[in-house]
Amino acid sequence: MYITVEPAGLMMHTVKLVFDPSDPASEDQQVRDYLNEHELEPRYHWFAEIEGLEGRECEIMQFGGCYLGRNLQNIGLIQRQVVEEELLTAEIQRHVDAGYLAELADALESQRRDAIAALIEEFRVEESFGQDEAGELRATLDATALLDAAARALAGASTTQE
Repeated sequence: MYITVEPAGLMMHTVKLVFDPSDPASEDQQVRDYLNEHELEPRYHWFAEIEGLEGRECEIMQFGGCYLGRNLQNIGLIQRQVVEEELLTAEIQRHVDAGYLAELADALESQRRDAIAALIEEFRVEESFGQDEAGELRATLDATALLDAAARALAGASTTQE
């Protein structure tokens, strides 16, 4: 899903949430759930091809910016949290693949899953993120800090599994 905000007249704006059913984003269901929980109904709702995604019919929900109000920030936060989780998971996996986290690699699947969830929560702080050369958000974790945190997370996962 991605969000577009466009001017819609004097001091007003239109917000479009665009979902690609052929390539759903991780946050799509959470955003849909949020809209339902807060009883937010789009002003317009349709399916169409959009620029940049030719050949793929996307679902588009259009809202008035004032109608969404602060909910737009919450939807953006959902999107940001999912992206952060994906980036942290990939960065942790990069360290596992490089052989720095052998204990994590050798752990039982349930312990590894619980430990990775704990690591994501621990490292979901501003200092864990930066921008790459293209200006895109990326996660960068210190190998030593990650190794120590992984040992703690695995110990916690081991005790909760028993």
